[in-house]
Amino acid sequence: MSTPEPENDMPQPPANRRGAPTLVDVARAAGVSVSTAGRVMRDNGWPVDPTMRQRVRETALQLGYVTNILARTLRAGGPAMVGLVAGNMLDPYYGEIAEAVTRHAEAAHPMMAMVCNMQRDPLLELKYCRQLWEHRVAGLILAGGGFDQVTHRDELATILDQMASSGVVVTLLSPRELDAPQFCVDNRLVGEMAAAELIKHGHRRVGIAIGRVQNLVRRQRLEAMMAAFDAAGVRHIVLEPILAGAPEAAVSDALAKNRDITGLVASTHMISMGIINEVQRVGLSVPDDISVVAIGNAKLLEWSTPRLTHIDLNLEACGHAALDFIAARVSGLAQPPEQMILPRLVLGDSVIDVRALHGRKATT
Repeated sequence: MSTPEPENDMPQPPANRRGAPTLVDVARAAGVSVSTAGRVMRDNGWPVDPTMRQRVRETALQLGYVTNILARTLRAGGPAMVGLVAGNMLDPYYGEIAEAVTRHAEAAHPMMAMVCNMQRDPLLELKYCRQLWEHRVAGLILAGGGFDQVTHRDELATILDQMASSGVVVTLLSPRELDAPQFCVDNRLVGEMAAAELIKHGHRRVGIAIGRVQNLVRRQRLEAMMAAFDAAGVRHIVLEPILAGAPEAAVSDALAKNRDITGLVASTHMISMGIINEVQRVGLSVPDDISVVAIGNAKLLEWSTPRLTHIDLNLEACGHAALDFIAARVSGLAQPPEQMILPRLVLGDSVIDVRALHGRKATT
């Protein structure tokens, strides 16, 4: 009994093959050599008869074939993919980093950036590092954030060392006590700048909303802020529970117990938005009653009411610098040096000079 013909004329992959179709399948179905099919699919300008080119492309489309970029990368030895592990993609902070890295990879380098969302889970960060390594990325950018960077530090250091030994160029967008070049702002300077803005405007009793200090970034910022306030004779309290699940309760509790507080420093843009809402909820206002300085540079800070004075962490420059470093190292060019990116103060409407305010109240 003869086998019935297919109901349509679509080229068919070999009956005994399972999984994705290969270039060999495309060549066989199109009636061309594998080298010709490869030239068409690479589309690198190699002369191929237009009719044959069209037949190969249509056949590839019908079979569902796509070029195996990973295999090509392994053969050529060139940079194709860079892994970016971001802390939490629901946070606009990491969205800005991902935007900067992916756009720069497309515009300035022959690279594709693979973005992995670790959801602030250090175990997931470890998993993604291993998976990116298995996918033979040319480089890795770790853009962690406000999560526990202590408990699994040794495990992460081990896998990063192994990746580097295998040729992966590892970079950091924050200080993490790991043996890899870092491209970020000076977080002690960030803390000093935030404190200086309140000191300059006459605040003598302030609060610091920093959260649990489980990573080097927060520790550096907190130490710098406390040192600056101490040097200026400014009394300060640390609102440590701010990220433990109830930021509003921490703010209202601090304001109730410390009625002389006139200024707050928020360690992230998300916390700063919560502070504004809570200050207003308890019948006070920003900045007339409480001045707020935020750290971060998400667009939310500029769209808030009032517009927040904040320390811009220059995330775009950090992402670009890390990617440029990876590209230079992989391509064998002179690599740019590890660098510290400068933060900048962006003035808004959330800080008031309490000396002028007290003067106005005294005359009313």
